[in-house]
Amino acid sequence: MRFIETDITCRLDALPWSGFHTRFLLALGITWVLDAFEVVIVGNVLGSMTNSLDLSSFEASLVISGFLLGAIGGSFLFGYLADKYGRKKMFLITLALYSLGTFLTGFAWDFYSAFILRVIAGAGIGGEFAAIHSAIDEFIPARHRGKVDGLVVASWNIGSILASITAMVLLKELPPEWGWRFAFFLGGIIALLIIWVRKNVPESPRWLLSKGHYEEALRIVEELEKQAGKTPEKVKCSIPVFEGSLLEGLKLILKNYRWRFLFASSLSFTILTTYYGVVSLVPIVLAPGAGLKPEDVPDLFLIGSFTGLVGGIVVAFLADLLGRKTTGLSVGILSALSVLFLMHVTNLYLAFGIYSLIAFSFASVAYVSAMEIFPSYIRATAIGMVSIVGRIGGVLAPPYLIALSQISPSLGLWGLFGFWLVGVVAYLLWSMFGVEAKGKSIEEIT
Repeated sequence: MRFIETDITCRLDALPWSGFHTRFLLALGITWVLDAFEVVIVGNVLGSMTNSLDLSSFEASLVISGFLLGAIGGSFLFGYLADKYGRKKMFLITLALYSLGTFLTGFAWDFYSAFILRVIAGAGIGGEFAAIHSAIDEFIPARHRGKVDGLVVASWNIGSILASITAMVLLKELPPEWGWRFAFFLGGIIALLIIWVRKNVPESPRWLLSKGHYEEALRIVEELEKQAGKTPEKVKCSIPVFEGSLLEGLKLILKNYRWRFLFASSLSFTILTTYYGVVSLVPIVLAPGAGLKPEDVPDLFLIGSFTGLVGGIVVAFLADLLGRKTTGLSVGILSALSVLFLMHVTNLYLAFGIYSLIAFSFASVAYVSAMEIFPSYIRATAIGMVSIVGRIGGVLAPPYLIALSQISPSLGLWGLFGFWLVGVVAYLLWSMFGVEAKGKSIEEIT
């Protein structure tokens, strides 16, 4: 592997926050809003969709699983392609794929068409995850990276809120057989409009350097400095140029960065098992146990989305203020303890609101830690693999926790508590032996 001596990465980190960074963040960060919109909208309209397409309960569950399966495949495939062909190409292609799959779901006529289109939409979102987070980490100055990444993750709750409100309006104002279709039409059109916004986003200079495209990387940074009125930094560092295959990239991740991969995968596993776990426990176990009706469940999730958004914003700033280690370990421990709160508080609205405030904010520091610890030339591939581990956990967690709940309702919550311990132990070990990334450049961390 050869190296390039350059000051480009230092100049990227030295840039003041500008209108470019804001536009860049909005254009790429919208992925989390779309992901949440997709997941939550299906949950809200699944009943109408099931009746309209005459689906069995098993087929309806597979419609949801199809999206997750597509995301698993998309994470790996487009993660690798984002490292090979660039971030920009992939975050345009993956968004187009998501838009197509979502929009066409509105035309689904039976189980098979709905399932295939959900797989396509999921592949788009899975690929988005790897490409856009690689670009964000590589563009945002080091002093802002923690809070920016955290705020992007927290925006999931905005998508959740919008999906709940959209579903309520469409299902109320339109006939049942059309309400769910227009929900998918709307999601697809919004995504298509964002493609137009992303066309003006430049390629990641760090990725360009990792492929030896020095002149193009320099041109982009010089243009950004000109817009910001910034004098170039003079400090240089060595950037590796990687020209290996997918297999060589995987070997690097699983050999040279195996402990980082295990740490990041543990965090991804915790985030998705606990989220999909509690989302399944609330309507099936907790709400009936608290004497709530099925129509009360959307109100619970709406409360959880609002409190989760507040918590996520606070934690995003703490990640840069206190550091990743202190923030991650503290929020992980509090999240685990909040499960015990769910067990003993009789007012489910209050208990779930407090749980969401803490637990839904964990991702705003955990994903930051998981995604910034890999070098640029294999970052998207590594993020894609980490995402696969988490999404597989998200698929398996609901049936596992529901099975435990059938033995005893409290046993299901103890299972949820166990998932949280995975993240707590991961952060505890990272706090002892890992690198503190607060304020450090990508090159210093990796």
